[in-house]
Amino acid sequence: MCSWRACAIALCACTSVTESPAPDPTVSLDETVFKCNVEPILVRQCSYLACHGNPQSALRVYSPGKLRATTPANVDDEDAAVTDAEHHANFLNAAGLSFGLASVDDNWLLRKPLPSADGGFEHVGGAIYIGTNDTQYVAIHDWLTNKGACK
Repeated sequence: MCSWRACAIALCACTSVTESPAPDPTVSLDETVFKCNVEPILVRQCSYLACHGNPQSALRVYSPGKLRATTPANVDDEDAAVTDAEHHANFLNAAGLSFGLASVDDNWLLRKPLPSADGGFEHVGGAIYIGTNDTQYVAIHDWLTNKGACK
């Protein structure tokens, strides 16, 4: 049994914990900057069907000649420019990797393709960036921190 003082202190020390949802990253990230600066990197570096064309992949990338949102009717449709819906899906897929992160630097778009010596996560396809000064890394980091602008 505790004294009234000890009980009062113990009760004051208790706090209620409330859980609130993490902010939606699509609200704060610029889709236009993504389309100008980030999507071309993902299409060039990450749009291989065996990797990011796979439905089980955390990041899917739609691109001409590779993964398409709808089955192409012919070769011309397969190689056609990415549709607005595919651009938006690429944005949502990339932005989703920011959900609930404590730090932008922990984003998988930055860490996964970074060399392990620089804190990377051993990307199955190998390191894509040469380090944190790589122009591709910087472009994605700038987008994630809202410092990017279309070039």
